[in-house]
Amino acid sequence: MKVGRRAVLQFMAGAVGGTLLSPLPWKLTDDAAIWSQNWFWRPSPARGEITRKPTVCALCEGGCGVQARLVDGKRAILLEGNPNHPVNQGGICALGAAGLQFLYAPYRIAQPLKQTKRRGDPTGFQPIAWNEAVGELAKKLGQMRADGKPNGLAGITRRRCSSMDALLNQFFAAYGSPNLFKMPAHADSLKLAGAVTTGREAPFGCNIEDAPYILSFGAGLVEGWGSPGRMQAAFRRWRQGGKSAAKIVQVDSRCSTTAAMADRWIAVPPGTEAALALGIAHLMVKDKLYDAEFMADRVFGFEDWTDSQGKNHKGFKFLVQTDAYTPEAISKLTGVDPAKIRELAKEFGTQKGAVAVWGQPQGSVPKDMYNELSFLALNALKGNIKAGGAIGLAPEVPLGALPELPGDPSALKGLKQLRLDLASSQKGPPPVLPGNNLHGFLDAVSNGGKYPIEVMLVHEANPAYGLCENKLFQQALTKIGTLVSLSSYMDETAQQADLILPIHTAFEGFDDVIGIPGAPYAYYGVCAPVLKPHLNTKAAGDIVMSVAKQLGGSIAAALPWASHEEYLKKRAEGLAASARGALADKKGVELWKLQPEEAVKPNYKDGADLWKKLAGGACWYDAPVDPLKDLKTESGKFELAAQLLLAKGQTGDDDQVYLPHFSQVPPRGSDKDYPLLLVTYQMSALADRDLANPPFMTKTVFDFILRQNDQFVEINPATASELGMAEGDSAVLKTPQGEVPVRVHLYAGARPKVVYLAQGLGHKAYDEYIKDKGVNANGVVEVQLDRVTGLGTVWAARAHLRRA
Repeated sequence: MKVGRRAVLQFMAGAVGGTLLSPLPWKLTDDAAIWSQNWFWRPSPARGEITRKPTVCALCEGGCGVQARLVDGKRAILLEGNPNHPVNQGGICALGAAGLQFLYAPYRIAQPLKQTKRRGDPTGFQPIAWNEAVGELAKKLGQMRADGKPNGLAGITRRRCSSMDALLNQFFAAYGSPNLFKMPAHADSLKLAGAVTTGREAPFGCNIEDAPYILSFGAGLVEGWGSPGRMQAAFRRWRQGGKSAAKIVQVDSRCSTTAAMADRWIAVPPGTEAALALGIAHLMVKDKLYDAEFMADRVFGFEDWTDSQGKNHKGFKFLVQTDAYTPEAISKLTGVDPAKIRELAKEFGTQKGAVAVWGQPQGSVPKDMYNELSFLALNALKGNIKAGGAIGLAPEVPLGALPELPGDPSALKGLKQLRLDLASSQKGPPPVLPGNNLHGFLDAVSNGGKYPIEVMLVHEANPAYGLCENKLFQQALTKIGTLVSLSSYMDETAQQADLILPIHTAFEGFDDVIGIPGAPYAYYGVCAPVLKPHLNTKAAGDIVMSVAKQLGGSIAAALPWASHEEYLKKRAEGLAASARGALADKKGVELWKLQPEEAVKPNYKDGADLWKKLAGGACWYDAPVDPLKDLKTESGKFELAAQLLLAKGQTGDDDQVYLPHFSQVPPRGSDKDYPLLLVTYQMSALADRDLANPPFMTKTVFDFILRQNDQFVEINPATASELGMAEGDSAVLKTPQGEVPVRVHLYAGARPKVVYLAQGLGHKAYDEYIKDKGVNANGVVEVQLDRVTGLGTVWAARAHLRRA
């Protein structure tokens, strides 16, 4: 019998088909899987009773409620959103969902460590007992006080919305140092904008949930603007349709996730968002689409004004109607067609309840003061900044006060010294309204400031990685005597430390969240531990209190609590004593529906009851405040003409220095050497600045952003064609600050002549799942110090992209 090739192929096809249709291979696969799961050496986590423990997440300042799924109450296996929590309503961000990996990460610091070799040498770290470590630090600080140099202590912290911030401020004030700084954030410039316009140094919040029309100037709503969980819940509400639907218009240079999900994307060049806002304001004033009664009765500086010396000044109404802000002029700046600008102005001006929002997704960079004032001016024209309006000032949470300082002579001597960034000579005049100027401080240290910094405490911060232009921290470090790191992880800053005092990570110790970034209502949540610490770590508050006790005297008296937990309980007792606000521990609490000054009836008995429920996962809330009540400005009104700047000595060629206006300082470098612009962006899938991505979170990063260890930049196909580059090409991205290796991704949503680089990669610490993956965007961006506040702002850097 002769068998041909065709017959053989037909037989093989039939055999394969018959096998696939037969249950045999699937049964064998199932048996093999079961067999492999019963190998004696396979790790099998012990089974047990499943329980859930609610708490508040402390991985960011968003104040989201989460619950940990526990096995026998001692092993956490899952973090999920708490459906009873009013902020995130059961939602959870990528960082929160992967948060348990921080508990068991191999880069956790298991015990106190002392550097015994050259700074930065990983082989030099040796274990040291807690009492010895705290004793060494206290001895050093005690000697500095005895020598009359308490101002030689400096500090950097990440925690700004917590009682730990108040504790550090208390310690530094009692010790006698003015040099405590926070990692930069948008809240820094927002607070100062509040001081300029209302006389209160408080950030603004927005009732965004009920807004029917949202004009977003670069605010990454989907990426987690303010509070990621809050934005998730808001988007679910908006996309349900009906009365809760909101129209979203995104103004951005790049087609971000928010821009892609918005109803409309308005593409503009980087850094020109405020110009478009003022162009819209121009048309609203010209066409009388603004709240005339509000502007006349409650706003100072809209019309021409006279200062206390009798000098006349032009008002915002005059400035914004000049030729600089006509649709044609703004079109030249932004590339937006004049007809489209007119359409936007009419849409925004006539839509009842429309609101303008602005800022980065994770709020990690301050804004230029005049940018802040421009966006506030647009909202003022809409009448949004009043009781019942969409914009308000974040209310204070009436927590228990800390002890008054006794006025110790050594402390007073140190506090009389100017903060180092203000005491040292700078390029140009000092800022008239100095803020949290960490960049200026580090620059002063690097250049040999008026006095030396002998000890620096870094608490839950990673400036060696996460500070924009992070080389400034490295340069300053060469002039600092001792670096002490209070960190949970061996991050880039801890690697440089002389002494490491390891602290509990989130979900291991007590912490709290005071207020929610971007929210107009009062909020307080306690981050109770879900597990006991499994390493030899301590709460940061306990460490600071231990140092204070060893220093003794007025410093110990200023921090009288036995533990950080007791300190938080006392703070909660003060909250209960105020007899304000209520607890949210069930579904259905809609915080965005609270009216300004609304009386919220307490539903707790006393301080003990309040603490018990807060530690059990509930949160405290209270109504927003009327932003125009008891204004502290000279005029007693919301000030578009900033008399505070006039009083502080702000000078300029014309009256626009006191008014919202658009001006842009060009980045360093020449167009010839750097023909492109570099803009960095944030993603919900990448933790930025002080935390590194846990492995599960990194798995969600698209391979056109990170592939193995290679990071991609986004460029427009037209720009790629001009550069002779194609998808996946290896390249070198260079700015005046440095250069990094990258690969090219062609993206039609990228603006021509602009290179986009994601933030959150390029770590040189942690573990194999994140170390050496991608490049650190903070090393190639440019920081510009704001003329008014001295804050380090970032919008773009000149760049050059060449083949590798």
